[in-house]
Amino acid sequence: MLELSFSPRALLASHAWTSVFFTTYSLSLSFLEAIPMAAVNRSYRDFTVVTDVAGYRSSLADVGAVGIGRDYNLVPVQCSTGVFHPKIGLFSDQDGEVRATVGSGNLSFGGWGYNNEVLEVLRPGRDSACFSGLADLIEAIQREARPGGFLDCLRAPDLHNYVSLARRSSLVPGSGTGRLLHTMAGTLTSQIAGLVDELGGAEELTVVSPFFSAHHGIAALAQAVGCDNLQVAVPPRAPSVFDFAAASAAGLKVRPVSCDEFNDSRPLHSKLFDIGCRQGRLIVSGSANATVQALGRANVEAVVARIHDRAPLFGWIAANAQGCQTTGEEAPQEEERASLAVDYEAGVIRGRVMGGGVTAGTWTVSIAWGARREAGPDVVIDEDGYFAFKPPSSFDPMRVGSSVQLILLREAAEIRGWLILRGFIDAMNRRGPIARSLGRMIAGVETLNDLTAIMEYVSREPRAFIEAAQRTGGGRSDREQAAGLKVIRPFAAGDAFELSHDGLRGSGIVSNGDELIDALVRMLATVTPHENDDSGDDEEEDEISLEGGSENRKQGGGKESKGGGGTQRVKPQVMEVAFNRLFAELVRVPAGPARAPGLFLVFDMIAKIAPRSSLGEELVPRLLAKWLQTAVGSRPVDVDSTGLDECVAATVCRLVIGDPGKARAMHEFLQAWTGGEVPEEFVVFCEPQAGKLNEEALAPGTTQSQWSEAWSSILATRTPWNRMNDLRKALAEKNCPYEPPSGATTNELAMISRYSAREGRLDRIVWMESKAGHKPGCPRCGFRFPGLSQSRFKRNRIATCDNFHCGRVVVDVSL
Repeated sequence: MLELSFSPRALLASHAWTSVFFTTYSLSLSFLEAIPMAAVNRSYRDFTVVTDVAGYRSSLADVGAVGIGRDYNLVPVQCSTGVFHPKIGLFSDQDGEVRATVGSGNLSFGGWGYNNEVLEVLRPGRDSACFSGLADLIEAIQREARPGGFLDCLRAPDLHNYVSLARRSSLVPGSGTGRLLHTMAGTLTSQIAGLVDELGGAEELTVVSPFFSAHHGIAALAQAVGCDNLQVAVPPRAPSVFDFAAASAAGLKVRPVSCDEFNDSRPLHSKLFDIGCRQGRLIVSGSANATVQALGRANVEAVVARIHDRAPLFGWIAANAQGCQTTGEEAPQEEERASLAVDYEAGVIRGRVMGGGVTAGTWTVSIAWGARREAGPDVVIDEDGYFAFKPPSSFDPMRVGSSVQLILLREAAEIRGWLILRGFIDAMNRRGPIARSLGRMIAGVETLNDLTAIMEYVSREPRAFIEAAQRTGGGRSDREQAAGLKVIRPFAAGDAFELSHDGLRGSGIVSNGDELIDALVRMLATVTPHENDDSGDDEEEDEISLEGGSENRKQGGGKESKGGGGTQRVKPQVMEVAFNRLFAELVRVPAGPARAPGLFLVFDMIAKIAPRSSLGEELVPRLLAKWLQTAVGSRPVDVDSTGLDECVAATVCRLVIGDPGKARAMHEFLQAWTGGEVPEEFVVFCEPQAGKLNEEALAPGTTQSQWSEAWSSILATRTPWNRMNDLRKALAEKNCPYEPPSGATTNELAMISRYSAREGRLDRIVWMESKAGHKPGCPRCGFRFPGLSQSRFKRNRIATCDNFHCGRVVVDVSL
């Protein structure tokens, strides 16, 4: 409190905090995102702010806010008897370090610098008793913050984690004298009076406050502590000044004083009560003004009362009662204007009106983000202020790279509220910083850091992505049939229209974070690369992070690279490791239709992510070839296989466009894929088409003539299977002309000639119809070919069995 150079930001920067909790009355989202969030951006998993509805409504003017409802949770509450006014913070890291703050400053530029404020920093051990009071306060907020509760809200927030943090911290042994007092447990006047009695009674009371209820608040506290030796600080600047003349007229003798700590050029916003007692000194500081509402039970307030047994901390001196310049700032008061608390979950937008007058009836919906607006359906607000509707199919909140406001319009009236992506917030709480990188990639505003973090996450958790592909059927409706699986929609569970107003509207299911990966799978399957504008490839203003991406982003796609700098790409080793782990996980799935969803995902990732490696031109062909090998045996036979067929066709053409010499090898693959000569139906319906999703992803800008030329060149080649299969057909009839197989020995050619003329035994040629293993042999007698014969058989598809009792010519017609 007395370290004037201390900044709350320094506390946030001192540890890698993973859990962050704030309460505030006034709120500036531009401040919140620029200062507190930036300080913990790389580490936090959950970030929750509970604010009075007045602060929430004022925050709606911050149209440039980016992360609300996506990167952090904002809970507006409306106190039924006054205002929600505590200014507390609670922070913990993954190693168990915990700190808390109780002060007078709101989450605003003024509260953290422009104003004169007080702040208590609490540490377990020294301040364990304060943590006990803090746990009680957060628990009371958890209990009372519900629809129709003392702290009215849209849905009850989940603060149990923060209650547990504070409660555990209160158990750390320590001998501190501090106590956290709050109005959820009783009036502050009575609680302060109890502590004063323990110190033998009050001898002097000095008040520092920016607001007063005339003289009534000070009179109530003076009476409670039994003290008539009263002083009020008169700073150079403050929102208001105490009316000493009116107090004197009412029989209350109060002297004006000042001291260095509250005598600077900044507007006074500190709240402090300096009570000199017979057996020590009690300093009370926090959110409570010297008003009846704050010192009673009308408002929700929080202060720290600390006992000191040394000389006075402040050098109070007499001051001029008229020496204060007022700023005109208004005292905290109940918000009378309406705003909206809004959630998006299970594909439904639902919310309620907070504050204001009668709003029941039909309203016109408008959805706004950045400089864009999209019209929605008309919505009916019921008598309790609730509403719910499904947004237009063209609007996907997950694809929006900034915060979203819902606007309800009726004649000249307008009500606004921030859209909270409930499933996204739950996913972030589970997965931490990587969730924000995933979210930015889904929205198309990812940075190089984000892409690097995501690929490193793929390396650590490849199964999570394969399972997401299975849940989503490959991410696209035209693939679901081939996947043969029940497809789950993003953040979908239950119907919000059927639930009551008890705070459990929506699914009521806490996300495990998988839905976010599901949404990424869908994005990769349905968005062409140019829609993301190559975002993530430009130079970054911060260094690469393995845990989270830069917040220095702009709405709606990639950033322009800075002057003089080229684009940056993800390190090739990061890509290599990620795809190797992904393939290793994919082959664990048995070949067949069950592997199809994972094949779709890996195909999309190769097409849209691999090119953003610094060696993308080399990496993509290698990965596509590996993808074809992994796809072998996975073509669905009992369901429509078009989705996977089209991926295969686009892949073989892409490889031939890059290297025309691969045409015959790609024809061989297509023959193996279709089980013989490529059917005419496959040739016609699967020919790649320029501009389609698969083709545009694999080779953006490639013309139709280039695709068609590659497709024709593949099908025009004659493969070894073609030659051997033609030989089999020719030998099926006596003396039918045939083409001698290349690579055959003189004895093998003679055997084939006698077979064609039907001379000798007709079982001297054996047709191998099933693919041989690593060590091929005669399918008739089972004798394995020796090394040289194995090599010749694999190369030429013909060899002679060396078994003395067999000696047949083996011809490979397998696929």
